[in-house]
Amino acid sequence: MKFIESINEKVEGSFVGKYFELKERGSSFSTELAGASATFLTMAYILAVNPRILADSGGPCVPSPDDPAGIFGQGYEECLEEIKQQYVIATAIGSMVGCLLMGLVANLPIALAPGMGMNAYFTYSVVGFRGTGSVSYQAACTAVIIEGAIFFFLALSGLRYRIIRLIPEPVRVATPAGIGAFLAHLGLQTAEGIGAVVGDIATAVTLGGCPPESQTKMVAYDDLCRDAGICVFSDNYTCDVEGGIMQSGRTWLGILGMMIIAVALGYKSKLAFIYGIALVTIISWFRGTGVTYFPDDDAGDARFEYFKKVVDVPGLNLIMTPFTSDLTGAGVAIITMLYVDFLDTSGTLLGIANSMGVIDEEGNFPKSTQAFSVDAISTMFGSIFGLSPITSYIESGAGVEAGAKTGLTAVICSFYFFISIFFAPILASIPPWAIGGALIIVGALMARSLTKLNFNRPSHAISGFLTVMVMPLTYSIAYGLIAGIMTYCVMEGTFWILSFAGLEIPGDEEEASKLIIGKSLGNIGVGKDKDEPSDDVEVDSSPADADPVEETPSAPASDEVVEVEVEEKA
Repeated sequence: MKFIESINEKVEGSFVGKYFELKERGSSFSTELAGASATFLTMAYILAVNPRILADSGGPCVPSPDDPAGIFGQGYEECLEEIKQQYVIATAIGSMVGCLLMGLVANLPIALAPGMGMNAYFTYSVVGFRGTGSVSYQAACTAVIIEGAIFFFLALSGLRYRIIRLIPEPVRVATPAGIGAFLAHLGLQTAEGIGAVVGDIATAVTLGGCPPESQTKMVAYDDLCRDAGICVFSDNYTCDVEGGIMQSGRTWLGILGMMIIAVALGYKSKLAFIYGIALVTIISWFRGTGVTYFPDDDAGDARFEYFKKVVDVPGLNLIMTPFTSDLTGAGVAIITMLYVDFLDTSGTLLGIANSMGVIDEEGNFPKSTQAFSVDAISTMFGSIFGLSPITSYIESGAGVEAGAKTGLTAVICSFYFFISIFFAPILASIPPWAIGGALIIVGALMARSLTKLNFNRPSHAISGFLTVMVMPLTYSIAYGLIAGIMTYCVMEGTFWILSFAGLEIPGDEEEASKLIIGKSLGNIGVGKDKDEPSDDVEVDSSPADADPVEETPSAPASDEVVEVEVEEKA
């Protein structure tokens, strides 16, 4: 302890301690180190998840015209594997720079990395799975740097607050939950998850979890497939033909990892995600098992040879500066990424600042402009490496809970990301069924935003619900936002028009709900003393006529019942 205290005193009196205001904020080097470690370990999964999701976009990979399998051909698969390896390095570099800037410029204990949800939107909604979307990979990357530049301008001008207020409240509240449902949907499938949900000819999706030998690939039954027998196999498959539902060891191993994360979170462990991902990954690294990530085939051998390098820094030639002047179809992507980035960053920064106790009544906190600006600059920097928008991470709250109060925490996180650059072979060999459980849990945690949705007001409940449901079912965050905003505008607009015909604009019905609930609770005897009668009668609104009883210290039956009595008297 004396050794640690000695280090803390030396750092506090040094230039570093004065620059980060350790003494003024009541912190120390050891506390900031602990906070940085907690933050990094809770968000380190991004180094494995982000490369896998972004690689699904296909990047600059182009299928060979001579390969009838197209984007599912062997040459294309090899290109994707190389892309994934390069994205591990790019993710680490982008996160490293973002954390460093946040610590040095804004002096806040907030770490940055490519945003979960935004990477899925970039891949599956903009570029499309393996480049099958309406926007090219190069145009999408250019859209990211443009979005970052606009965000930077808005951060400096202070317009960010006004723009956020233009979005209907229920849509703002439901957006994180919708993105969470999208991530959970990915985690339940095979490409990025545990494989519990698979394709179905009749119902689109159904329960899966069948082993590889029981998987029947689904094809695009076009004219070429029907007439010439040349069919393009997709990555999607069904278990209906060969059976074997929920008999895959990989699926059950992924479920085990998910439950480990869930239980560890229940005990408020800061290493919950690391526990689950690490255990499943280590088990999957053993060859010759039914759950191995290195099967005895050409693809498995190639993966294993790369894995054995342990330390390697591959080039970034395939994903560097992927910009273009042709932005056809990228307009919606720019607007959507800007909107989601706004909400994500604002929610995270305000939430962390509030937990630190440095936010005022107007929602401002020290160096807020610098913090928003750093977020925007990080996004622009990340786009150079083909990354989706980089944003502030809510996992930084783990560090704040550990006592972090200054930007030194973010700088130490930056150092951790720097070290991870050299271990790309290890990080690139984390199997999808190890990541799937983490995606599902992240989705569940993001659903907590729905607690702020006013379900008593129909326009709020319905628009929020559609925002959440449309995102995963259409594989598009943009479609979910459009559905929610349009529904809200149509409903509220209709209410406004009908108000001229004498109809009252519907409220949130909160008081009516309390009345109904209060009567129900009163009828069933909730909150009554055990000696009171429990027969189904109305709550007595005339206590003066009642027989006298002894005074007892018991409270009223419930808040709702009290409200019922007041309203009935009135």
